[in-house]
Amino acid sequence: MYILATAVCLLGFASAQKVTKLTSCLTKEKNLRMDCKYELTAATPVPICTYTQENNVVGSTDPAKSQDPTFKNRGAVAIMEGITTCRLNLTGFSDDKPKNFTCTIMQKETVSKTSTVEKKLLLQCSAWSEHGSMLMLTVTSLVLLLEAKWL
Repeated sequence: MYILATAVCLLGFASAQKVTKLTSCLTKEKNLRMDCKYELTAATPVPICTYTQENNVVGSTDPAKSQDPTFKNRGAVAIMEGITTCRLNLTGFSDDKPKNFTCTIMQKETVSKTSTVEKKLLLQCSAWSEHGSMLMLTVTSLVLLLEAKWL
């Protein structure tokens, strides 16, 4: 009975909805791009993603959420298909002081993650930053496989 209860608890935690990573970078045009990576408990319904800054809505995939006038026509949010990522693109991002941005994912539960963004410390967005870890894993695996073959 103890083993069964432990297994049920562990499975519950393993399948929990959560935001796994919140990253930011500057586009070529010097706009802010934030990627909010998440895990879901189920495939449906489609999650709702909202970005806020100091409790003001920067952008959302929920049409019922009204965007704060400060961000009107500047903040766009989209769910990236197939990679469980919600992306914010914010034009006219100022560099006067650090700002806290919160990504909130709503599906069966509501989960969020906050990150402080300072424009002068942001790196340029690139394809390498998005896919670099996967490429590194592939190269490392290839080297290990080749080494194993020659032993």
